Amino acid sequence: MADEQLRDYVLQRADDDEGLSEHARLVVLATFGEPGDLAEVLSADATPQRVVDALNAPEPEPETPVGAYLTSIAVQGFRGIGAHLELPLHPGPGLVIVAGRNGSGKSTLAEGLELALTGVNSRWAHKGKVWSQVWRNLHAGDPATIRVGLAEQGRGATVVGVDWPPGDVAVTDLRRWVQRAGRKQDDPAVLGWSNALAMYRPMLSYDELGGILDGAPSEFYDQLYKLLGLEQLTVAMARLDAEVKALREPSAVLKKSRDALRPILQAHDDERAATALALIGTTTPDLGAVAALITDGGATAPGAWRQAATLTMPEADEVEQAAAALRTAGAAQADAERTADALAADRVQFLETSLEFHDRHGTQPCPVCAEGTLDDAWVVRARAALAAEQEAASSLRVARSATHRARQTLVALVRGVPAPPAEDADLTTIAAARLAYASFSALPLDDDGALADHVVAGLPALRMAYDALREEAAGRIDVRDDAWHPVAVDLAAWVKHAEASAAAAPKLKIATEAQKWLQDNAATLRNERLAPLADEAREIWAALRQESNVDLAAIRLAGQKTSRRVELRAGVDGADTEALGVMSQGELQALALAVFIPRATSDESPFRFVVLDDPIQAMDPSKIEGFLSVLVGLAADRQVVVFTHDDRLPAAVRRSSAPARIIDVTRSINSVVSVHDSLNPATRALDDAYRIARDDAVPDEVKRRAVGVLCREAFEATLWDVYASRGFGRGVATADVEDAWEAATTIRTRIALALGADANDVGAVDTWLDRRTAHRIALAVVNKGVHQGVHDFVEAIRNVRAAVGDLGRR
Repeated sequence: MADEQLRDYVLQRADDDEGLSEHARLVVLATFGEPGDLAEVLSADATPQRVVDALNAPEPEPETPVGAYLTSIAVQGFRGIGAHLELPLHPGPGLVIVAGRNGSGKSTLAEGLELALTGVNSRWAHKGKVWSQVWRNLHAGDPATIRVGLAEQGRGATVVGVDWPPGDVAVTDLRRWVQRAGRKQDDPAVLGWSNALAMYRPMLSYDELGGILDGAPSEFYDQLYKLLGLEQLTVAMARLDAEVKALREPSAVLKKSRDALRPILQAHDDERAATALALIGTTTPDLGAVAALITDGGATAPGAWRQAATLTMPEADEVEQAAAALRTAGAAQADAERTADALAADRVQFLETSLEFHDRHGTQPCPVCAEGTLDDAWVVRARAALAAEQEAASSLRVARSATHRARQTLVALVRGVPAPPAEDADLTTIAAARLAYASFSALPLDDDGALADHVVAGLPALRMAYDALREEAAGRIDVRDDAWHPVAVDLAAWVKHAEASAAAAPKLKIATEAQKWLQDNAATLRNERLAPLADEAREIWAALRQESNVDLAAIRLAGQKTSRRVELRAGVDGADTEALGVMSQGELQALALAVFIPRATSDESPFRFVVLDDPIQAMDPSKIEGFLSVLVGLAADRQVVVFTHDDRLPAAVRRSSAPARIIDVTRSINSVVSVHDSLNPATRALDDAYRIARDDAVPDEVKRRAVGVLCREAFEATLWDVYASRGFGRGVATADVEDAWEAATTIRTRIALALGADANDVGAVDTWLDRRTAHRIALAVVNKGVHQGVHDFVEAIRNVRAAVGDLGRR
């Protein structure tokens, strides 16, 4: 899904625009959704409710990205550092100033960090090859390695490494790797920081600082665009542009197809061509009618041709079998007729009556001849004669029925033969077919034998005539269809284009409406999206400007495509102007920082650190104090590391009460570089306490209170540094570390946390206290001394310093 805030900007403006249709509003919203959402919203008259609900549903609160702090930067054999050097860093919020003169090797540490995380060095990125040729340290260049220690929240210790093979190799012949605790080395891509390094780049060198405003206008524009998530606006507009272009394509293809088809139809002599020409020329053509011209070629041929091409007749075997069956049935009937004479039926009736007479009256003289006797012997003889007569009569009925059926079958075969067409239709063989049919269908129905002979004898002539007629008709149809086929293919293609155009038309109307709205509102959307960052940049500028007469006004994204740029407006004593043209070099540098810092400290960034290399070279003294206040504010929830050769920043820290750690970088012969703590909050507090203790002008009553408070401040600052560094180094979430610290409300429970024990582990604390007398004395000073005061000031400070030193070495 698109970034929720940007989507909400778009949705709110679309909702407020009464001139935008509901369907177009959904289309605008869908351009910021999943890839399939736009097509689905445009695919139906009524957008599925599921899609509507999904597009309008509020997204869940985004999870805070898993943060990463720096634990160390180690360099060997690279640039200005020869022997192995490690810069230890506390993984957690706080300000660290790494100070050293030009050439001391401090910038090599910053460059090593950048190279390890990004694979490139911005100092060389846009310069000639000579800048990157001598990259290996001249005094101790082999092995050449970089190691960056990270504390990933939720994962623990991680190392990002860079190795070069020995010998004269290019700086680009490096191997970068990542190794998480307990795992093998892997590709840096597993960190998932590729996009984040581009959008929320946490490192800024002096060269990059100038490049922010001095580079091509489009580059600065693109950087802000990515940071603000506005590339999704570009993606959305490009997606909608592509959809509109795709929806317009069917109409363009249809026109091209129509233009190519029109002269073909005009030149064709088939009557279908004229019909098709009229149909495709209309604004809303009847596609069904056009399709019929394509698929119903045979149906549009002359009727006589179609009828002649489908003429059928029985097979010769079927006719022979039917004729043979008639002959056989006729012969059987003749035999039965010879067997059963004309008196057979009367005799049967007479015998049946006589038998009934005997059944009623018994033995009696014959009533017919009066000579014989109708006795039992007569009954036997009569019944036998009756059976014989009945069988002969039944056989005759069966024979006559069989003959009738055989005759009907043969006649039906003949009657089932269709007559040739009544129209000639230019068919040369139709006359012969008519004659053959007339002869074949003239049946001698009064003689079964003659009927059978007639049908069998007439079939070959009819078949020959019909075959010739069918072949001629089918040939004429084929010739006609062959001539029409290429046109039909072209028409079929045109129908597909017309269907696609018709289907795309309503979608195109909605998509075009949405496209115009999005184009009209894009500039406003961009600058509304930019507003929070612009406000933050102005706040930072207000802190940095100090005595400058230039007030940063509007920051706007202007133009598009090749003319895209960032407009920085300024007010000079109330007059509006372009900022870059009226600022000094120091002001430009401060402005670049004001623009960079909101990007680097975005809530969406996974980097809990910001690294600045020589950011104050052109700043006048009045801006250093403002810059320090900005750094302190950032360090409240960010690890801020500043490399500088300018002693004005460390001096500003020493003059103020800023909670910052100062690390000095020194270089000796043969590129041997070393680092050591010059100042940290605990050291500063104890130094302040010592100065107060030694100052005779300060009353003892003040000393008793101040020394105790400062010692407590130093002791607790050390406990926090030790505890937080261990927790962050193990990947514990910042909130969990801070919550556990806040829950430990006594100095003893916080000692336990710093020792790596449970807050309520009394034994661990007692063991540490027993290890050295200074530990117990220090606990008394920072505990009771805060409330009751300290009496032996110097001794109290000495013991607290010793305890702090022991804790810091854990």
